[in-house]
Amino acid sequence: MAANMVTGNTTIVHPDTGKTYHLTQQQMDSFNSAYQTALEESTQEYLTSVLIQDQILVQQVEFEDHKDDMIEEAQNIAAVTAIAAEIEVADESTKIGMEKYATDNDLREIKQETRDAYAASIEGMVVASRTKNMLEQYEGTIIESTTFVTQSTETVQAFYDQASVSIDAIMLDQLNIAWAGQSVGVETEFWEDLSSYQDEFFGGNTPPPEVIPQ
Repeated sequence: MAANMVTGNTTIVHPDTGKTYHLTQQQMDSFNSAYQTALEESTQEYLTSVLIQDQILVQQVEFEDHKDDMIEEAQNIAAVTAIAAEIEVADESTKIGMEKYATDNDLREIKQETRDAYAASIEGMVVASRTKNMLEQYEGTIIESTTFVTQSTETVQAFYDQASVSIDAIMLDQLNIAWAGQSVGVETEFWEDLSSYQDEFFGGNTPPPEVIPQ
């Protein structure tokens, strides 16, 4: 490879065929920029960050799905309560017709399964929202801890194929990441402003996020 000091062009000679290729400085700069980007995006840290962003999107979709379920069940509950309120104040002849309507449309009571589905949808919204926030808050620690564990256990590919996230059932500030028989739990102060407050109160830095191999 040789560079022309006058034009700034670069000549590349194929070592086997002797064929020459002439590249402008702009072409060289474009190649170097693209190559640098490719190198940066091929690191495990970058790929794990992409995986976390995908998981964040998954949680957002789950939140919206649970929200739709909640609205549907709320509408079912509202329909029963609305007709009950009308029947309460209606005259006798109107009550007869409304009671028939309620019976024909299965609106005589708020069913247990409706109440259960409504409660479950709200719980699902809370879990999805909290999981999404914890993924965003803990991203750096997740990348560091899973990189170490996957390399030490030779489960890098399995991590990208199988990784799942969930909030710990007992320690609600802990986010568990599991894959191929491996698991780590990440726990730290959830709100940044709380960490800042502790720094000011105790006159020092808050402890770093805690990583719990499982």
